[in-house]
Amino acid sequence: MRLNTKCSIALHCLIFIAQYEEKVKVTSELLAKSTGCNSAAIRSILNALQKANIISVVRGVGGAHLQCIPSELTLWEVYHALEPEGLEHFIGLHPNPSDHCPVGSRIESVLKEPYRKIGQAVKQQMENITLQQLLDHYNAIS
Repeated sequence: MRLNTKCSIALHCLIFIAQYEEKVKVTSELLAKSTGCNSAAIRSILNALQKANIISVVRGVGGAHLQCIPSELTLWEVYHALEPEGLEHFIGLHPNPSDHCPVGSRIESVLKEPYRKIGQAVKQQMENITLQQLLDHYNAIS
């Protein structure tokens, strides 16, 4: 089990934007080089972040800019912008348990509540981590 890598890529982009938006034009091509992803994937991530009012992207001339205060932006907000229903599918249930099996026919009911609690715990932890904390750590190790 692991979180979708889009969140890590988005956080990478947000740290890059926060650090360099005043120094260079931060484009999807530049972010693609930094993240090792293709620019189409970066544009998709930037689009989701823009829809959530986390960043703005200047059309035509290019350039991404933060639209939020890093100390107020949580990891949860970033994750939720990318995966609005991600928590409901945080831990996936295998798709075809047998209805003819006593375990298979009840496994979804058995796991539903524990999985909901795990998702809520993850959400709470993500709400306690801000972009500013990541930036502080980034700058401390630079």
